[in-house]
Amino acid sequence: MASDNKLENIERNDKKIAVILAITFTFLILTSFFLIAFVFKWADWIAVLIFSLLLIVPAYISNASMVITGGGKPIDGGRNFRDGRRILGDHKTWNGLKGPLYIGIPISFLIFLLFNIIWVPIKDLIINAATQGQYILYDNIEIFEYYFIGGEFPINFLVLIIRIILASYGAVVGDLIGSFLKRRFDIKSGAPFWIVDQLDFALMALLFISIPGFILPNLFILPDVFLIIFLIILTPAVSVIANTVAYIIGLKDVPW
Repeated sequence: MASDNKLENIERNDKKIAVILAITFTFLILTSFFLIAFVFKWADWIAVLIFSLLLIVPAYISNASMVITGGGKPIDGGRNFRDGRRILGDHKTWNGLKGPLYIGIPISFLIFLLFNIIWVPIKDLIINAATQGQYILYDNIEIFEYYFIGGEFPINFLVLIIRIILASYGAVVGDLIGSFLKRRFDIKSGAPFWIVDQLDFALMALLFISIPGFILPNLFILPDVFLIIFLIILTPAVSVIANTVAYIIGLKDVPW
């Protein structure tokens, strides 16, 4: 009985945390818009949003794809860590690692292939906007070209492939690290590990994506501070806000 009450209290607290985080992240996103729009231009905030999504979308898709292909033998083989708890848990499987290869990477490449096909009209819109002074922070077409299509043809396809693979498997590594930490804190599978659950894959993907920028700066652009901060806000915001809204309107039993 005492154990049931404890679980109910934990769940009640987690629901409160979810609502607080949803409100907080909504505020942070709005604040980022007003700050960038005030210091630069509102179009620069739109550019930050688009660049962030283009940079991280392979990680988002690959992270979701691991659930689709998951099942089977766990990566940790059922072994425990020295604290007596599982290393990763049953939900992290070898089949799950195939998700990025079979789903995340191909879909991401198709998305960027589409942008390559329609790049000319997009480029014209950007140049017109830049000519009219709508951008201050991002007034260089090469930055847009890098995030949309990977740079100049034909080397851009190599850049895109490297970027997609690094983002996809960076997300995998981040997800595994998150699971490892979750087990260390004795948080059960399915229970929320706030912020870590929402950020682990994205942060590691961002780290992986940044590596070529140090090695081949002529081909790869390092994410600037605006993109990094925005991604740290956006990634958990999307998950927390969506799940909380779904819970409030009755589509989910819990807001996570």
